[in-house]
Amino acid sequence: PLIANLEPSEYGNLSKLSVIDFNYNLLSGTVPTELYSLPQLEQLDLNDNFLGGTISPLIANLENLEFLQLHNNLLFGRIPEAFGLMRNLRVLELHGNMLSGSMPESVCENRDDVDGLIQLTADCDDTFGFVLVECSMPECCTACYL
Repeated sequence: PLIANLEPSEYGNLSKLSVIDFNYNLLSGTVPTELYSLPQLEQLDLNDNFLGGTISPLIANLENLEFLQLHNNLLFGRIPEAFGLMRNLRVLELHGNMLSGSMPESVCENRDDVDGLIQLTADCDDTFGFVLVECSMPECCTACYL
């Protein structure tokens, strides 16, 4: 596995990059906001690492992004409304973090679009009487995790 911090200094030179797949590594630190300036990025896989911090609303700059996996990291805070602006996004996996609050209504509305989200996951399972993220299933989230 790759063991490192994600260093942002060279991302601006990767403007034609369409896929970043760093899942199942030992990455730590925060998700560099420089990643959000890659105009051709369609797939961003950062799941199953040790990435922390909050999710920046700048993620909405990724207008071509279709597939985003951030699950099983150490992310915290609220889920940004910005995800609702991402009209090409088809898969958004956020479970296995410390995200909290309610899934933004704009994200749920994107699930209603014919070409909208087909997969949306969060920590919304209420088996033990509490949830981290309020997200109705199947109306909004397609799968809820503990």
